[in-house]
Amino acid sequence: MTLHDIDKQAIKVTLQTKIKHGSNTETYEMVTFGTKMYKGADLYLQYKEENEAGQIQTTIKHKMDETILLRNGAIKMRQLFRLQGATNGHYESIYGRLGLQTTTKKIDHQWDEQAKQGKLVLKYTLHMQGSEPGQYEMTISYKEEA
Repeated sequence: MTLHDIDKQAIKVTLQTKIKHGSNTETYEMVTFGTKMYKGADLYLQYKEENEAGQIQTTIKHKMDETILLRNGAIKMRQLFRLQGATNGHYESIYGRLGLQTTTKKIDHQWDEQAKQGKLVLKYTLHMQGSEPGQYEMTISYKEEA
């Protein structure tokens, strides 16, 4: 067993995404399992997602002032969330690569040591390749598995 394996904690992840386009709101929810670990003060959450395109390995790196969402597999994506300004990223699928621009409104991380569970909330506006911007709220709730 390597030192990294000792630091990793198994978690149950509930991912909820609300997307608002004008007066329409869509909500998606997914439950999966993954791992949580710290490198210094940085929190890493890793989990697998399944969709019609196939399997996706997701990594979230959360620092005090920014969060990075990375997806690899059937979909490749890099999205940077940083308060005070727009950031650029990309979304790549079998259909090609699209540019993303994210304007982050809120990054909130909470950890409850007693319950061994946490929540990361990201609120942002997303522009994808010139499309009409959508208002997103992503909530990643996670709980340590015994």
